[in-house]
Amino acid sequence: MLLGAYTSAIGAGLSCPDWPTCYGTWVPFLQPEIIANSPYSALQIFAEWAHRGLAMTAGVLIVGTTIGAWVTHRNTPIVKWSATAALALLPLQVILGGLTVTENLQPIIVTTHLGVAILILLCLLTTFLVAYLRR
Repeated sequence: MLLGAYTSAIGAGLSCPDWPTCYGTWVPFLQPEIIANSPYSALQIFAEWAHRGLAMTAGVLIVGTTIGAWVTHRNTPIVKWSATAALALLPLQVILGGLTVTENLQPIIVTTHLGVAILILLCLLTTFLVAYLRR
């Protein structure tokens, strides 16, 4: 969420003008002409690109957390279901992330994207705290 806020604060929300790629490629920095011809700075493009990469990594970790919760906390429903809730919100968050770009930073979409991120964080925090306190 911090990287998303930073990306927004530096005006980089549309620095990768397409989605899910960035200028039609997964790694725009391998093609220096993309950066040179963009109206955005390299920092802005990197911030948006890194935000997407970090979000993808977080998604993989949420899947792993949910699997781990179901395997190791069979008798702790709140751990299993809070992790599952985070996982269930993940597709919505991905869709909202894409719409943020394709719909040109519409305020309702950007705000909902942040709201869902907060809900995912709360679900994961619940998962962690209950699992930790039950040890």
